[in-house]
Formats: sequence, C-alpha cells, structure tokens
Amino acid sequence: MPDAAVNKKKVKRSLTSDVSDSPLLKKSRSEKATMKKSAAILEPSPEVILELEKQISSSTEHYNNLVYLLHYMKNDDPQIALLSATALFRSFAKMMAAGLLSPVKKSLVGTAQETVALWLKEKYKEFKTDLVLLLAAEDAEAAYTSLTILIRIAKEESTYLSPNKGEYHFAKTLLKRITSALLNLSSDDLLLEFVEQYVDKYHDIRYHFLNSACMVAVEQAEDQTAEEQSLFTANLLSALTTLSSFPIDSSELTEFLVDVPSEAKTPVKKLSSQRGALQDCWLAILKRPLTVEQYKYILQVMHKKIVPNINKPQLLMDFLTDSYDTGGVVSLLSLNALFLLMQKYNLDYPNFYTKLYALLDRNILHVKHRSRFFRLLDLFLSSTHLPAALVASFVKRLSRLALSAPPSAIVIIVPFTYNLLKRHNTCNLLLQRTDFTDADAKKYGLNDPFNDEETDPNHTGALESSLWELATLQDHYHPNVGTLAKILSEPFYKPSYNIEDFMDHSYGTMLDAEFVKTIRKAPAVEFELVSNVFGGTDSKAYLSGWEL
Repeated sequence: MPDAAVNKKKVKRSLTSDVSDSPLLKKSRSEKATMKKSAAILEPSPEVILELEKQISSSTEHYNNLVYLLHYMKNDDPQIALLSATALFRSFAKMMAAGLLSPVKKSLVGTAQETVALWLKEKYKEFKTDLVLLLAAEDAEAAYTSLTILIRIAKEESTYLSPNKGEYHFAKTLLKRITSALLNLSSDDLLLEFVEQYVDKYHDIRYHFLNSACMVAVEQAEDQTAEEQSLFTANLLSALTTLSSFPIDSSELTEFLVDVPSEAKTPVKKLSSQRGALQDCWLAILKRPLTVEQYKYILQVMHKKIVPNINKPQLLMDFLTDSYDTGGVVSLLSLNALFLLMQKYNLDYPNFYTKLYALLDRNILHVKHRSRFFRLLDLFLSSTHLPAALVASFVKRLSRLALSAPPSAIVIIVPFTYNLLKRHNTCNLLLQRTDFTDADAKKYGLNDPFNDEETDPNHTGALESSLWELATLQDHYHPNVGTLAKILSEPFYKPSYNIEDFMDHSYGTMLDAEFVKTIRKAPAVEFELVSNVFGGTDSKAYLSGWEL
C-alpha cells in the first residue's frame, strides 16, 4: 500500500479517536494533553497537513485540527512549518468569509456557539502571533512566505471583519504589528522587500504603514536601548528612502490592496493625508537620537525625499538652521534644503551668506563633498542682484585658498572665478588693478587691503584688492593648472565654462590624462651615471655599495 494511503488512514483513525478529546466538546482534558496524544500518533508530513485542512473544511467536529497545525508551524522543518501556515490561512480565511470570526451576536451569548467562536478567535490570534514571529526566521523563504500570508490576512480581515458592515475598513492593528516586527529586525532585507512589493505599490498600505511606523517610533522610544534605537532608526530610514515615488496629485491614488468604494470618505484617497503621514514619520525620526552617519544621511536626502513631499516643510526650519550653524560638513550637507526653504517657502535667514562665507576654509577643498559644495555655491551666487562687495569677497577668498589647494581643486576654482567675474562685471576691478597707485601705497603700504580675518563678506575690503593669487598660479608646477590660470589674463571673450567638466577631477584623473597624452618631441634629459649607491665623496665612488 502506498505511503500516502497509509498516512491518510492514520490521520482518519487518530482524529476519529481524538474527537472526544476536543476542548470544544469536552473540558475534562486539556489542549496540551490532546495535542501530545495526537502528535505522538501523527508524524507531520504534507499528506497529513492536507488531510487535517480538508477535515477542518468538512465539519465543525474537526476544528480541533487547528491545534495540530499550530503545533506543526513550530516544526524545525521549514517546509512543514510553511505548509501548516498556508493550511491555517486557508482554513481561517474560509471561517472569516463564513462569519465565524466576526463579533458574536447578542442572541448567542452564553451558548455553545459562543464558546466555539471564542475558541476559534483565540486560535486565530495565536496563528497571527506565530506568523509575526516567523518574520524573524533565519530561513529567508520562511520569513518571506510569512510576510505574504500576513498581507493576505490583512486583506481578508479588511474585507470580512469590518465593525460596521458596508463601510470601508482596513486591518490597521495587524499592519502595525507587521511594521513593528520588520522595523526591529537585525537586517533590513525583508523590510525593503515589503516596501518594494507592497508599500510602493498600494497607496492604502503606504498610508497605514507610515502612520504605524510613526506610532511605533514614539511608543518604543523609551523602552529601547541605544543600540536598538539606532537599529530601528536605520531600518526606518532605509524604508522611507526606498520609496521610489510619491504621488503629486490625488488622481494618482488609484491602487489599493483593499477595494475602496467611490463614495467612501477615507484619508487613503487624499493626497494631503498621505503627505501628512509621511511628514509625521520624518518628524518622529528627527526627534529620536541619531548617529552622526544617520544625521548626515538625512541632510543628504532632505531636499529630494522630504521637503517636496510633505505638507509643511516650514516645520524643518529649526532643524536645518541648527544644522547650518553647526559648521563643517554638517553645514555643507544642510545647504541645499535650507536654500530650497528660502527660495520657495519664504524662510528668512539673513545670515545665510555670512555662514556660507565661513564655510570657505582650506578643508572645503579636501572633503569628498567638494563637488557638491561648488555646485551649490554656483547656484547661490547666480543672482546678478547680489552686492558686488559680497561677490568680490567670495572670489578673493577662493583665490587665497587656491594657493594651498591641490591641483584637482584649483582646476575648479579658476573656471568658477571666471564665471563669477563674467556674471558680475563690477568685480572685474580685481583683474584690472595690476599696480598700486601712490595713494594706495601710502594707505596700505605693502599689505593686501583684503582682510581675510573679517567674517562678514560685505566688509572684507575685497573690492580694493586684486587677484594676485591667481596670477601666481600661471607658473604652477602642474602644466594643466598653469595653462588654465592664463585664461584670466586674456580678454573675456569666451562663454562661461561648464563647471561640471571640472568637478570630478582628482590626482588619479589628472595622472590618467597625462599618461594618454601624445608626446611629439621627447624632452632632453641630462644625468650623470654613477657606479655606486653608497661610498665616499669621490664623484665616481658616490653612492657606493650598489652597482648600476
């Protein structure tokens, strides 16, 4: 006889003998005793699990099979655990559709039917708890399958367990449990899969996920250790920045996991509510302790991921101004979002250019964000209505920094200065003033009238100075720098330079450019051949010890 047939007979025989032990029918025997007895008889297998599910669907007498399937969900074999979970989902989904998991009617209170309904709800609750625990399983397939089942359960609950029949309902409590479990995992792989497959796709899931994440962030903040807080924040940041797109109009809100009636008044259909949920979520993150890396990362994505997609970007003003006042790289990273608030949301920050001027120190030419800074600086100085004294101060400060800058930074400064001078004609005095007059010499002596210690760019005296620093670069040891610097000695007939062509230069790229050059005439090299590496003072014995 085939094994499947033997297993099937065992299932029928054992379950028939255990019907009298069911806690639904007799309370003299405990569930654990019943489960142990049945587990001793039935070895879990796909055939056994399918037979248990089939019996549950066939008669209420076999509801006790739920206990066995719940036990099998904890099996060490992932296949058995997942088959049991799938069988339980199908069983409970049928019960929900039949109304067996809905609130008990008043007329049935105190009857056997109420006892059965309460017991089923208890098992259903246990089933969901086990599924949530499986999200942390080491086996990736088990974790992903558990997530898939949980989302399907959320859809079934939203459809059949509405407190008010006929009204739109979403299983928010279950989604909150899923969100909490995913955000506290040690790895964000499953969380990102959830975001890509569900949060990005369904607008109702995104809305409730953002609300749930915000609530969990607030509720768990006090109970988490510093390490747990950092992990939670990192996972939430990964989830929010993985969101590929955010709707810009309510007409785009069309994809929902749970059908939304056209006449239903629900926030998931309103763009302002979606933006409000995202806003609350980001604000909850900013109130949590942040590592330096997380702080910098938020500043990097703020102008793209946060400011354009929330209802009130003005709420970020204090955070950004505090970041800008911090100085260093943090100030640099906050520039873009801060300028966006000034430009589009009327943020009044009168010391913006003073703080920007303070960022121009020798370190700015060596940091990895140098290219980003010059792109922003070009944007901030693009207005032709800026005072000439202010622009001249920036030009002069950059010229002074060029004296100690690496060649890869100088090749940015020179065309950048050229563009500024071409845009602000008044500052051309810095190039045309080649000699001091007698009055200048009497007033300043041999000192440069530019005061590099002045913090206010409007009062540095830069307009009375000259760009002698850039003139010295024409004799720079690197030929490319020297050639580039000579453009400032020529008439400004050329159009403005495209700064992007010079942004990403480094020592490596400049060396690569030299290696591919074609040398038309090899330079003459003169040297004295020596015979030894170390030795006496005699030129022929110099460096004796090594034969060449």
